[in-house]
Amino acid sequence: MKKRLEIIVYHLGYGGIEKAVSSFVSMFHTDYEISIVSLYKLYEKPMFPIPSDVSITYLYHSDVPLKVKKYNQLFRQKKFGAMFSAVFQDYFKKLKFVSFFHDFGVSVSIYFLNGRFRKLKRHLKTHRSDIYLSTRHEISSYLGKYGCSDSLKIGWEHNHYHGNLSYRSRVIEHSKRLNYLVLVSRNLANDYRNQMYGKAVYIPNVLDYPLSFSSDYQEKRILFVGRLEEEKGVFDAIEVAKRLQERMVSFHLDIVGDGPLREAIMKRVQDSNLSSYVTIHGFQSPEFIQELYRHASLYLMTSYTESFGLVLLEAMNASIPCIAFSSAEGACELIQNDVNGYLVEHRDMEEMVLHIELLLKHPEKLQVLGANARKFTENFLPESVKVLWAQILEERN
Repeated sequence: MKKRLEIIVYHLGYGGIEKAVSSFVSMFHTDYEISIVSLYKLYEKPMFPIPSDVSITYLYHSDVPLKVKKYNQLFRQKKFGAMFSAVFQDYFKKLKFVSFFHDFGVSVSIYFLNGRFRKLKRHLKTHRSDIYLSTRHEISSYLGKYGCSDSLKIGWEHNHYHGNLSYRSRVIEHSKRLNYLVLVSRNLANDYRNQMYGKAVYIPNVLDYPLSFSSDYQEKRILFVGRLEEEKGVFDAIEVAKRLQERMVSFHLDIVGDGPLREAIMKRVQDSNLSSYVTIHGFQSPEFIQELYRHASLYLMTSYTESFGLVLLEAMNASIPCIAFSSAEGACELIQNDVNGYLVEHRDMEEMVLHIELLLKHPEKLQVLGANARKFTENFLPESVKVLWAQILEERN
């Protein structure tokens, strides 16, 4: 009889954690009876593929957290007019007065009355699994307290604390009752291991499968894939495009992703007269993104922080060199300067633009870096990563 394995997530929308969950389930759904518990149901179906034999339970059938995140980002940017405009567009312009009061009540329940975790607590006390996998440290805290005492409990930390020692302390505190804490960064695993008595384990995110093609570097296209949120530094990607345009470099920037800043980013593109140089595709299927890989010459990452950067591996697997700011810590473990791409220190915009200009003007250099990039990805394929997971999942067999 298969063991039961339950994965607990915030949601099954778009994002690195959600993609990692999809890849994990793909690797193990024939070995375990897997179920997913999602705190919110943001969309009608998961954004990344989940096998049909995996059950999904939603504790809240609501997209309210997505709207709250959008308003919160505008509030933090002190764009109060834009925040009230967004609320007006979402509700009052469409005469959705009942929806406004309903969603307001749901948001109060979720965030101020701790509704999401009260429901999670109830679920953990009434459902038993042999193995639990928590994808957030807040979830891990409840899992440690209310999950079955004889179950194997594993935390899966995807975020880099980025110098925030308070966040690091919370992760350690919330994970103390777990059996393991899996880190997707080797450096993070070494860091946490000293504080967690050996519970911290390094397992990188998995590259689902090797691509059957390589870029031909002919179209001078630059690719960016990610959530359109502050931490991804998307406005810096637009600034890179602006400077390339001013230097009269031949290029086109493809931005794939969705998020609360999409409208603001589209406006920045338009105001910067970059509409013929930048295309914002929104959220797209893996097949669509693969087609962009086929024609891309360079992958651009402008994140302020990044614990792993799976999209870098996906691009490298298509023989695409990658360039990123070193503030994206995960990129520092994947990109080797002048070997498979470039890391730019201190978020030096001019240095990044110079590297991009040089590469786009010298396709022979792109080919050398691209070949090295593809070779590097071999250690992240499922057959390698699955072995690492199996070592802790099968601990109590």
